[in-house]
Amino acid sequence: MKADLMDLREAPLAHRHRPLFAAFDGMPLGRALELTDSRELESLRELFDATRPTCFAWKELESGPGLWRARIVKTPGEAGCAGCTCQCQGARLAAL
Repeated sequence: MKADLMDLREAPLAHRHRPLFAAFDGMPLGRALELTDSRELESLRELFDATRPTCFAWKELESGPGLWRARIVKTPGEAGCAGCTCQCQGARLAAL
């Protein structure tokens, strides 16, 4: 499975959510995004749970100390596109 890579180690905390969610929302279903950070990624997972609760699968790849990595796969969600925030209106789901 092809994955886009996003290294968050140099990104200021106040400016890392917008590019992360823009990258995730722009991905086709089934595509993965691999995150790398020097901080624990649990708060980002909680943010994904709160804002995109059924549209992703999260797998921790590495858990410190000093380096954390996770893989997020965009999924159609339990309710198809009803729970997704990507604004494609089903186009990505139909393309599968």
